[in-house]
Amino acid sequence: MSAHLTLGEKSEMNDKAVSVIILCLEDKVLREVARETTTVAMWT
Repeated sequence: MSAHLTLGEKSEMNDKAVSVIILCLEDKVLREVARETTTVAMWT
């Protein structure tokens, strides 16, 4: 993420990214990643 963003802005951007990813997943995959709270955790 950009160095000029505040911690709050980074957190908000991460929350939005997690929401978008969850909306795009099928049910089976969604159940596997629904408990994750960061985009990094979803991809690892």
